[in-house]
Amino acid sequence: MTMRIAIVGAGPAGLFLARLIKKTMPETHVEVFEQNPRDATYGFGVTLAGAARARLGEVDPEVQARLEEAMVFNSTQAIVLDDESILLKYAGAGGAIERLNLLTILERLCEEVGVTPRYETRVDSKSDLTVRGLPSELGDYDLIVGADGANSEVRAMMGSGFRMTTRTLGNHFAWYGVGKALSPNALVFRHYEGGVFIAHYYAYTANMSTFVAECDADTWTRCGLDKMTDAERKALMEEIFSPELEGETLLENKSIWRQFTAQVAEDWSCGNAVLIGDALRVAHFSIGSGTRLAMDDALALHDALAGCEGDIPAALAAYEADRRPNRDLFTKATVKSFEWYENIAVRMQTDVASFAHDFLTRTGRVDDKRLERYAPEFYRDHVAPRLEREAAVGGRRG
Repeated sequence: MTMRIAIVGAGPAGLFLARLIKKTMPETHVEVFEQNPRDATYGFGVTLAGAARARLGEVDPEVQARLEEAMVFNSTQAIVLDDESILLKYAGAGGAIERLNLLTILERLCEEVGVTPRYETRVDSKSDLTVRGLPSELGDYDLIVGADGANSEVRAMMGSGFRMTTRTLGNHFAWYGVGKALSPNALVFRHYEGGVFIAHYYAYTANMSTFVAECDADTWTRCGLDKMTDAERKALMEEIFSPELEGETLLENKSIWRQFTAQVAEDWSCGNAVLIGDALRVAHFSIGSGTRLAMDDALALHDALAGCEGDIPAALAAYEADRRPNRDLFTKATVKSFEWYENIAVRMQTDVASFAHDFLTRTGRVDDKRLERYAPEFYRDHVAPRLEREAAVGGRRG
């Protein structure tokens, strides 16, 4: 029996999953539904670390090759605390790519194996429903994959079937672009007129950068951002971070100031619907791994389907059993990361080296031993001397 699979959402996860399924199981009928027009995207650049690209190469070398051809790579990052800065040199290079280019490349790779996404096709919970409780567009599919992001309509179709937990954070943020490849990539933490502000930026082409601006909840009201328009907030960010922008203005693309809502689906599937990517668990931007996690979800679901011999319930159980442990660990790390940022005013009351160490170890996934491999020069210059001093003090006390 030929499986019929509907993938809702033509983001990185949905397109990658569609290609993998059609490439390895060509008899499977795969449709991708996307509510937005072709070539529409929101945001600027996204990142894919070396480990993520290596996994792509193991599974689909063509995907890895084409994405890397369009990427820019960087192995350094400046941490700036007011007037102090420290340059981190990482052992591996991170890659960044324009989001629209990423989607265009994956779309072409899908078309090469016989899958053409259906753009401007909205599948939502308000559609005319069939007797199966699904929109008419999806009633005849054996499997429905929600790859449609944080505001997933596939989740909404199932009501409370996925048992969502949500938490709205206190910090406010907005995504911008800059018409220049800012160098080096950086995280800037700055006190300004009684508030604390953060800029996180990285180049994703030879002449463009992503620029995320953020402030904590107290700053939002103390500095009057709650009463400003988005245009006024943008102007304020250009003033605060003028040393980094060097005369450049911030570019907008749905650059609305908002608070982050952390969402986690406790159930990974409901009936014949399953979630991947941000539809399943939203990755906070401070982790910088949303695209990687989404594509890894797609890979795990593909592998489960490839081994199920048409048994959809067995495939969904295998997908969750394989992927949940990793996702649980990453969710815990994500919470630690965004809570670190939620308390940024307290964290900033130190010197830049101590602050950088606190930043690098904030999730609990990187300890001093791993840091020696991850950022060897920083470990040599700042961590090892501290550990030696602490050992010497301990020896004298002994």
